[in-house]
Amino acid sequence: MRILLNIICLLLVSIHALTVFADQYQSNELLESKGKTKQAIKSISELESELSSLTDDYAKDSTARYLARHYAQKNTQESIKKAIEYYLISLNGKGLSVYAQQATMLELLALYFQQKNYTEFIRGYDRYQQLKGVPSPQLSIKKMLAYYHLDKKNEALKIANGLYKEQKRSQIVLELNDLKQILYVFFHTEDFLNAAHVQQLIISIDDHSGEQWLRLSKLHLRNNKPDQAAEVLLVALQKGLAFEQEDLLLMCDLLSKGGNPFLAARLMQQLLNEYYVDQTVENLDRLFRYWYMAAEIDKAAKALKTTLKYDDSTQRYLDLSELYYQLQDWKNMNLTIKEACTWPLKDKYVSRANLLLGISELKLNKEEQAIKAFYNATMISGKIKEALAYLHYLNVDVSDTRRYEQITGVCAPEKVKFN
Repeated sequence: MRILLNIICLLLVSIHALTVFADQYQSNELLESKGKTKQAIKSISELESELSSLTDDYAKDSTARYLARHYAQKNTQESIKKAIEYYLISLNGKGLSVYAQQATMLELLALYFQQKNYTEFIRGYDRYQQLKGVPSPQLSIKKMLAYYHLDKKNEALKIANGLYKEQKRSQIVLELNDLKQILYVFFHTEDFLNAAHVQQLIISIDDHSGEQWLRLSKLHLRNNKPDQAAEVLLVALQKGLAFEQEDLLLMCDLLSKGGNPFLAARLMQQLLNEYYVDQTVENLDRLFRYWYMAAEIDKAAKALKTTLKYDDSTQRYLDLSELYYQLQDWKNMNLTIKEACTWPLKDKYVSRANLLLGISELKLNKEEQAIKAFYNATMISGKIKEALAYLHYLNVDVSDTRRYEQITGVCAPEKVKFN
């Protein structure tokens, strides 16, 4: 009977204990769903209050590091500030091994850089080296950026050069993002030559990005290497990479402004031929300007003639006839100016049109028609002086006022043709 009673008592005690444990577990689970258990919150508070009274170096420094990590994880402005304070307490003690100090310093450096506290980051970096720590390339890149943001560009450039040379000698391996950071410093310190070298490394990793090829092309322009700039862009196009039209047109403009209109024209011609850019009058005008600036007058004339499909204004016809004049292509000059005059001419174009007509007629040995056109050119403001010069050359009596009564012929003004 006594044995039975003992067994019953044990069962009741066990049930009670399980109930208490279950209640405690449920309570803690609810607290954990809010982020921290009651016990954990209490332990942080206790650790902070007991930290200063700890006499064991290891206990004190490891506790400070634990508190630092706790506040760093909260990632608020106030908690980061407390984390840094505890990291410094931990590092200023003598309790941690050198390896633990190295790891702790790396954590502190991450916070300094995150908070843009670049001065302290650089000091911490130097202390990390004093602890026999070997900085990773990524940590060195952060030091480079820290110097750059502190406007110490020479120091930043020195680190960038060192990292690039180590990468080139295969002493370190830099990832794509690392190279982009080094490129950033080279570019913004105007070391465009090394920037181009780094950009080539970036392309070797990411050669399917049109943006990267375009950037390399622009860097070659910065280094006054237009041939290489154009070649890079053409290679990228041959690889089938897509570019925004604005970027391609900008590249052509940059080539032209950089003193290489011939390359600009050649590139623009290919872009138009292969439909990388639209066949618009604006783009064809670009092509015309490039060829003209390159003194390729025949190609300029061809480009300008193509624009007439989109804009057959009198001005364009007159410009084209002047190109034929430079080419001494008298037949096409004559045909072009007569085509321009098939529509009624505004007064502002009459003198110029008749002068050009007169020159082409003269060169085609049609002296009578030439004289008539030159007379017409002298009867309205524009090219009077030039027309008179031709009339004097032809020994024509310019005092014959009967010839000045009315402009007639192919290139008559608008009001005459409608009367």
